[in-house]
Amino acid sequence: MDAFADPELESLKLAVAIYSLRRKRDVASARRGLFGEPGWDILLDLYIADRRRTEVQVSSVCLDAGVPSTTILRWIARLEQEGLIYRIADNADARRRYVRLTEDGHEMMRNVLRAISGTALVT
Repeated sequence: MDAFADPELESLKLAVAIYSLRRKRDVASARRGLFGEPGWDILLDLYIADRRRTEVQVSSVCLDAGVPSTTILRWIARLEQEGLIYRIADNADARRRYVRLTEDGHEMMRNVLRAISGTALVT
């Protein structure tokens, strides 16, 4: 009997591995942000957070990417304009804002991760 493979779990594992390797590369080079792809980093971070059912604050995105906050904020605005992410205020603390993938953002990340892993796209 064939084992059931969960494509969402496999995509999550791949996203975590890619994100981890990117962080290791930055540490090994001793130059954070030198190899930066802020848009990709943001989308990976949000995909992982969504699959783990956690929230990502705008300020956290800025810290994790290892590039200046102004760069990250420009990328967040661009990804928002592209319809891939959205920001939402915290109901308990109006100063805090979260960033999440839109449905289009989810779909794009699933497709990209499946393409990277070589698995067939499920429609």
